Amino acid sequence: MELVVLVFLAAVILAAATLLRAVFRGNERRRQSPGSAPASSTPPAPTAPAAPVAPAPPVAPAASAPTVAHHPMRHGEARTIGGYHLLGRIGSGGMGTVYLARREGAATQVALKTINPELLDEAELLRRFEREAEVLGMVPGAYTARVLDGGVDDGRPYLVMELLDGRPLDAHLREHGPIRSPEALRALALALAVALSGVHRLGLIHRDLKPANIMLTTAGPRLLDFGIAALVDGTRLTAVGGGPGTLTYMAPEQFGDERVGTAADVWAWACCVVCAAHGASPFAATSTAAVIRRIVDTGPEPAALAAVRDLDPALAAVVVGALSPDPAGRPSDGAALLEALTARPSPGAVRDEITRGWRTLAL
Repeated sequence: MELVVLVFLAAVILAAATLLRAVFRGNERRRQSPGSAPASSTPPAPTAPAAPVAPAPPVAPAASAPTVAHHPMRHGEARTIGGYHLLGRIGSGGMGTVYLARREGAATQVALKTINPELLDEAELLRRFEREAEVLGMVPGAYTARVLDGGVDDGRPYLVMELLDGRPLDAHLREHGPIRSPEALRALALALAVALSGVHRLGLIHRDLKPANIMLTTAGPRLLDFGIAALVDGTRLTAVGGGPGTLTYMAPEQFGDERVGTAADVWAWACCVVCAAHGASPFAATSTAAVIRRIVDTGPEPAALAAVRDLDPALAAVVVGALSPDPAGRPSDGAALLEALTARPSPGAVRDEITRGWRTLAL
């Protein structure tokens, strides 16, 4: 009897072992089926949680190009100069034309100035153009136009400058009338004084400071057109005595044989400030003879000076001093002009005052 029981128990144990082996082999086949990783004798290392993916930073919008009024190209005009595509005409004068342009392969628009083709044989105009390119490459960028490139293409010189928005002071006065904000008028006066101080520091005289050569941009006033600038010692381009200029902005010494220095630019600065507040030069008159008589003899129009005095008496006092018939009675140059305008002419303080004041002007 005991033998029968032992045989029965052995059979049960053998059947259980066989069943366990079958189950084990089935699990092995499932783990090794296609798409499954082979079984490993060691447990897999814990997988680190995936790092969160940071959202892509927003793409900053491309800086918009300054909005500059321009006219279509004329029939027969060259469409490229010096590798720049000409997109339109910004303006033109007796000497040359300024185009809206873009360099091939670039997105940034620029202002390209060149001599009109029919004047390429005019030696004096060519010298003036070369002079402007030379001077603009020298003067500091504060409140002047920045030169980017230049050269000669098939005998035609060109000058590439940063594209400035806004309009010249004379156009602004025609469209909107005189400046009525005391802060904006003072900002204009300070910015022009800063520009002149940089020019004079190089030993240069602008000699044609007038509203048409002052660009009112959203970033502040800019002094333009150095085509007739001369060195103080007179060794470049023309003699120092006399010389070109715009009649109602010329100093008395420019009509005689006296030496013309940086004080002539200070005189023109005062005329421009008065024009901005009054709408016309303080020496405007109905004839050339009357203009010259007013400059060298009778003095500025009282109503014109009163327009400045009504806005800013302290600025008017500096303007009156800058219109002294005797050059020695004026601030001698742009740096002296800045000292007369502000007790502490530190660059940062002056720049901040210009920025604050300029915001009050609607362009």
